Amino acid sequence: MKIDLSLKGRSAIRGCCQLGLTPGQNKMKKKKVCGLWSLPDAVVVNCLAQLSRLDFAALAIASKNHRSLVVSPELRDLRWQQRCMEPSLYVCLRIFPEPSPRWFILHPMQRWLKPIHMDLYQAPKSASSFVVMGCGICIIGGLVDGKPTSEVSFFDCFEHRWYRMPPMKMARASASASLMTDSKIYVFGGCGDDVANSSNWAEVFDVATLTWDFLYVFTPKMPLNIQQSVVMIKEKEVYVVDEDGQNFSFSPSKCMFVARGKTDSIPGNIYRNDWCVIGTFLFCRGTRGRILWCLPYELHWKEVKGLEELQQWGFDITKLCTNPAGNIVIFWKPHPLSLELWSIEISISLVKRRRNGREILGKIEWSGAVFKLDPLIDSSYSLKVLSADYVLA
Repeated sequence: MKIDLSLKGRSAIRGCCQLGLTPGQNKMKKKKVCGLWSLPDAVVVNCLAQLSRLDFAALAIASKNHRSLVVSPELRDLRWQQRCMEPSLYVCLRIFPEPSPRWFILHPMQRWLKPIHMDLYQAPKSASSFVVMGCGICIIGGLVDGKPTSEVSFFDCFEHRWYRMPPMKMARASASASLMTDSKIYVFGGCGDDVANSSNWAEVFDVATLTWDFLYVFTPKMPLNIQQSVVMIKEKEVYVVDEDGQNFSFSPSKCMFVARGKTDSIPGNIYRNDWCVIGTFLFCRGTRGRILWCLPYELHWKEVKGLEELQQWGFDITKLCTNPAGNIVIFWKPHPLSLELWSIEISISLVKRRRNGREILGKIEWSGAVFKLDPLIDSSYSLKVLSADYVLA
């Protein structure tokens, strides 16, 4: 029996109905069933695991039974085992003066941010730390009424549901949080210089046991006020830069920070944010539409060439991230009070010059508006991107 798994949109809905995808029919056996539901349950789930998320969306429209099927833990686990999960961009927007941020997902075909409607919504706090973990996003700490909190929550990007996680042992805000290859989340700082010491400055969360523990970490100085941090997967370490521009690396196996001996070329510059790693290079957003790059352990920042068009537009990048294809994705507004949010995808390539050494060139692959507020209703509102991450779901 050949099953067509390439159905899209409305054709997927019609196809699902024709296949008799109604769990109630399979269980009640009031009439003869056909299509997928004539097969064993394990075979049905295995076939559906190969569908795209667009197919799942179409299938969920057919009925509540279909909707419960596509969000079932069994289907999610099988998709994860078969590596059928697809990367989707999730964006957290603060729309001032609304008190709570909103979450959106970028539609892959329409290139538009679609709002996510969730029950028991738990809004991220200001100064929270975001960590992509499995098929979701972990939101760690933050400020509540101006005070740090130890609260931790998990946003399941497959079910679009919130779950409370065990709280940290220490209240933290603007902490450095990183998920390492040993399936542990390492959180550094964020607890305030007046209470920070070597015994409480760091915590580690074990994903397997769902427990937090204080972590004694040797640091060249205390407190170590981390400004930026990225995970170096190949080196299996967390690479950080402090407020003085000094760089360090943390190895979980040694449980210590080691000074790298280099200093940021412009220490204390608050305009270089959203550090990310592509290949062996670091990237970040600068001012006036510039994107910067450097070698991680040298910190000699250079500008990505070929993107002069961004600077001519005269905007500041509000958020920078990378997608699974190794491209840079940025968000920006035409002007500070704009009700539109634009996105640009940029591919990069390395070019070797005899005189100037290496250069990195950027090429705009796509650009356009991805979100817009109603000017008649929301004329007094403003937008800010709090988080933008690609998640396999």
